[in-house]
Amino acid sequence: MQSFRACENSDPECPGQTFALRAYRGNGVNGSRGSSLPRTVERPVGRRLRVKTAPKVVTTDVVAPGERLDFWQAQIGSLLTHIECSSSERHTFSGLVKAHQSQPASLLEIDTATHAIARARPKISQVGEEQIFICIQVEGEAQVEQDSRFNVLKPGDITLLDTSRSFRAHFPGALLQHVIQVPRALVRKQIGAVENFTATIVPAQSTVGQLTRDFIGGLVRNFDKLDAVIAQRLTEQATEMALMAFMSSLGATGGAAPGSPSVGKTVLAHRGRAFIEQNLRHATLQPVMVAEHLGISKRYLNAIFAVHGQSVERFIWDRRLAKCARDLKDPNQSSRAIGDIAFSWGFHSLTHFSQAFKAKFGESPRAFRKTQIPASSTEMGRIAEV
Repeated sequence: MQSFRACENSDPECPGQTFALRAYRGNGVNGSRGSSLPRTVERPVGRRLRVKTAPKVVTTDVVAPGERLDFWQAQIGSLLTHIECSSSERHTFSGLVKAHQSQPASLLEIDTATHAIARARPKISQVGEEQIFICIQVEGEAQVEQDSRFNVLKPGDITLLDTSRSFRAHFPGALLQHVIQVPRALVRKQIGAVENFTATIVPAQSTVGQLTRDFIGGLVRNFDKLDAVIAQRLTEQATEMALMAFMSSLGATGGAAPGSPSVGKTVLAHRGRAFIEQNLRHATLQPVMVAEHLGISKRYLNAIFAVHGQSVERFIWDRRLAKCARDLKDPNQSSRAIGDIAFSWGFHSLTHFSQAFKAKFGESPRAFRKTQIPASSTEMGRIAEV
């Protein structure tokens, strides 16, 4: 009989982009922190090309002091989904942002002087662009407000902001902040009702908060050294760790929004998804096994998943398809047989896999792989078709 793992550290469907924003205090920007232009470095390794990640660096040092806030507004408004910036120290404002972009999420390091940001209710033209900001306060203080909640972040604290609704944040002094930006739709798949978590805090002293902060901090420091595929995978894990930290904090303190699913149901849904993620490779994984792991009936489990418009069985197959798609577009696995990838993620019929894959992605697994893997990789190693 196969053994199944129960692990809360699930692997999200959507990788999150991690942005590290480091508050600029006027030193070092013309040196290693701000002088280099972003570029992509490629070098052959064996039968493939390893592509390194090159960050986008923006510094106010390149414009006159009186123009820096407007320059910052234009750059940050583009990077962070229509955010509006203001500062009482307009003529002395300075800032530096280093953005690591790893679709569909991003990781930023922000270093700025005192300022404030705000997000008005999104315009109709902006619907579908909604993002979630997971903010780790590294240095300085931040005051955040959203959904009738107000909190003050100290170094080490983590909060979450949702661009689908208005929010405000004020930074009374210089700050250093790491921000993971990830599409709202993908976060909602992981934690359900996002409004339960906005402007809440995962405290610095909590164990899960410390683990999350240390992992993301290490990723920020070493992102430039990583192969692009590895960086993306680690960003996925960073996003999942952060969301788990919020789930843990909310489960311990309560605080569901009125009219939203109860905290108990939200936690059960997250635990169920985590169990599924950790056992996707088992071909015999069934909804009843998830229910048994949670200690609830299969009917109740289906009711919990139905709140988010999806059955448990459909979620299992969709996650398997997402994992297969990820492996098919991975240059490191370009010589791996398509059937081997499908079977490794729990499919027991290549025909069923091909039909399900085409229904979800609009093309066959082979066609998908050819369009996703760079030509340079396919030339250096033959793509397996079966």
